[in-house]
Amino acid sequence: MSSDLALTVKARAMFGKRLKDDDYYQLMQKRDIGEIAAHLKNETMFAEVLSGINERAIHRQHLESLLRKDIYIRLKKLMRYSGESDMSFISTFSMKSEITMILSCVRYIMNPDENIRDDMIASMPLFSAKYFSFDVRHLVEINDYGELIQFLSETPYRSILARYRHEKIEELDYLSLEHDMELLIFEKIFEAIGLYGKSEDGEKMKQIICQRAELMNLSIVYRLKKDFSTTAEKIEELLLPYQMHFSKKQLHEMIENSTSQEVLEAIRKKYRGYAKDITFTSIEHFIQQISYNMYHTFIEYETEPTLVLMSYLYLSDMEINNIITIIEGVRYKVSPDRIAGLLIY
Repeated sequence: MSSDLALTVKARAMFGKRLKDDDYYQLMQKRDIGEIAAHLKNETMFAEVLSGINERAIHRQHLESLLRKDIYIRLKKLMRYSGESDMSFISTFSMKSEITMILSCVRYIMNPDENIRDDMIASMPLFSAKYFSFDVRHLVEINDYGELIQFLSETPYRSILARYRHEKIEELDYLSLEHDMELLIFEKIFEAIGLYGKSEDGEKMKQIICQRAELMNLSIVYRLKKDFSTTAEKIEELLLPYQMHFSKKQLHEMIENSTSQEVLEAIRKKYRGYAKDITFTSIEHFIQQISYNMYHTFIEYETEPTLVLMSYLYLSDMEINNIITIIEGVRYKVSPDRIAGLLIY
């Protein structure tokens, strides 16, 4: 069996072991973190990563950390079938984790709240440190923006952070910083796609990544139109420079003239194949559900191995986020029906 075919077969087999409706239902009925951990350990594919835990004594943050570690265990299993282009995509997956931690550090510097720092420590992915370009453990020791820039001086993040340095840290343009960090990820993804040259698979990958960026843009447009008094010019500054179903002109006209409800209707129309039967609760949930439906389709019907790998990683990440949503819901005594409305699957 070729490595390409083996990767596709393995990823699909692993996806087949994902949590199903009944698993989520059972988890939402649990009374506490220990019962959730026990179910995951004894009844699901998380048995491996949770094999050594004492479910009666496990802390929420420890459980969430182990669940995030599981993605990298899955990744390690798939890497043996990966080629050069696949490894490039894997590095962008790690970059997303790096940027999440950097932005958490920036938020702490802007607002030194110990809850932010505690969350940073709890979510720190030390189990995947070998995939990172810097030692993430040092981030929790940084209290100054200039110190952060210096610490990341040998990474591609330095120039972006330096661009937004401000004498008054509270006036730092965080949204634009976040945008430029996200743009860096897409630039690296397109570099990885460049390894395909002008092949049919490469063009398909470009289209799918552009579609992902477009959905992120549409989410920004909807949210800023609905909840904030943001100028059209500022909204356009925060968008990624990629299109799929909406041209630049259409997007510009939408920003200038459409209401948030009209934006939502336009998304439903353009993405009707993936948006069918989605009940709208929030723009974030709506876009994530469209993305899930897209990647689910790709992993089932596409043959390009890197696309299957990428789809599996994103779907796995959504699955972990679902479990964490359930953990938080059970912790705060949220009703199962309300928790269910927040899940993506």
